[in-house]
Amino acid sequence: MKFKNSLILIAILAFALALGGCGSSGEENQGVRSLPVEVQKVELGSVFIKDLVTGSLTPVADVPLIPKLGGKIEQIAVQVGQSVREGDLLIQLETTDIIAQLRQAEAALEAAKTGYTNAEAQIPANLKMAEVNYENAKTTYESLEQLFLEGGISKQQFEGAKAQLDVAKAQLDNARNAPLQLETVKAQVKQAQAAYDAVKAQLDNAAIRAPITGTVTMLENEVGHMVGPGMPIASVAQLDPMLGIFNLTESQVNKLAIGDEVEIYISAMGKTPFVGTVIEVAPVADPRTRGYKMKAKLPNENGSLRSGMTAQVGFVLDGIEDSIVVPLQSIVTKGNRQNIYLVEGEQARECPVEILLQDNTMAAISGEVKPGDQIVIQGQTLLQDGSSVKVVSQGGK
Repeated sequence: MKFKNSLILIAILAFALALGGCGSSGEENQGVRSLPVEVQKVELGSVFIKDLVTGSLTPVADVPLIPKLGGKIEQIAVQVGQSVREGDLLIQLETTDIIAQLRQAEAALEAAKTGYTNAEAQIPANLKMAEVNYENAKTTYESLEQLFLEGGISKQQFEGAKAQLDVAKAQLDNARNAPLQLETVKAQVKQAQAAYDAVKAQLDNAAIRAPITGTVTMLENEVGHMVGPGMPIASVAQLDPMLGIFNLTESQVNKLAIGDEVEIYISAMGKTPFVGTVIEVAPVADPRTRGYKMKAKLPNENGSLRSGMTAQVGFVLDGIEDSIVVPLQSIVTKGNRQNIYLVEGEQARECPVEILLQDNTMAAISGEVKPGDQIVIQGQTLLQDGSSVKVVSQGGK
C-alpha cells in the first residue's frame, strides 16, 4: 500500500510540475501553488547498528570411542543416528578367552585369600605351642645340665638336650615373628587381586559403552571385523544444545560477554533466527587468524540443526534508545547541513538536525523536533522553508 501511495504521489508531483511549467493558467497565478507531500508523525524509538559474523555449528561434545584392547566384534547394539544414554552398550567384543583367564585369576585369588585366612588363624595356637615346647625344653636342659656337671649323664645326652632347647627357641622366635611373615602372605593376596582386576578390566573394556548421553554419529565396522586398540570405531555427540563457533574481530569482541543472548541465523533453516547464549569469549586472539573465538549455545530440541551447518551471529555494535527517530529518506542534505521538513498548518518548516546514529532505513536525530510533529517523508526534495504544502498521504495509514 505504501508503494502504491508513493506512485500516486510521484504522479501528482509530475502533474504539478507540468502545470507550473506551462504558465498558461490564469487561475494558478491567482494564488500560491501547494506542493503535495506525504507526512508521518514523529515518534520516539531506537536505532541499532548490527553486524553479522559467519561461523559454523558443532556439537557441544563429540566423543570418539577408542577400544583399549583388540578383538573381534561380536555385537553392534546401535545404529548411526540413534539416541543413547550414558553407559548404554554400543559394541561388544568377543570375550571367550578373557573369561577363561578371569576364571583362572579368580581361582588364584581365592587360594591366596584362603592361605592368608588359615595362616592368620594359626598364629595364636602356634605361638602358644611354641612357648610350651620352649619351656619344656628349657626345663629339661636345666635339669640335665646339673646332672652332667655331677657326672650323672653323658656329654652326648647333655648336648642332645641343648640341641632340643635351641630348636624350641628358634620355633618360638618364628611364632613370635608370624605377624610379620603374615604380611608376605597378605602381599601375595594383593598380587592375586591385582591380576584378577586386570583381567576383569579387560572384560569390562570388551563392552564399549556410551561415554555421554547423546546421538551415535559414527560406526566404522561390522560384526566379525577385527579391531585394534587405539583405533576409533564409533563416536557419540551431544547435539542438544548445539554450539555455534565464530571468530570476532578486535572491534567486535568487546560487544559481547558471557551470558548475552544473541540472534543466530542458519541459512539452511530459513530467515527466523535462533536465540543463542554466549558461553565463551576468548580473552586472547588466535595467533593464526587474529580472531577472538566466541561460542554460543542454541537449542536443538527437534534435532533439525546439524553439525557443520553455516551460521551467522548477529549482535549490536552501537545503539541509541528513546530518541527521536525518523525515516532516513526524510532527511535532506543542503550543503553541509541535514534538514527535515515539518508540516505546520499548510506550510513546511525547515528544521536543521544532527544525525546521531543511522541504520539502513532509520536515523536517530537531535534538533527542534518533538514526538507528534508531522514530518515530510515524500516530496521533501522540492520544499523550501515556508513552502505551501498539501498533505495527500499520512504515513503508516
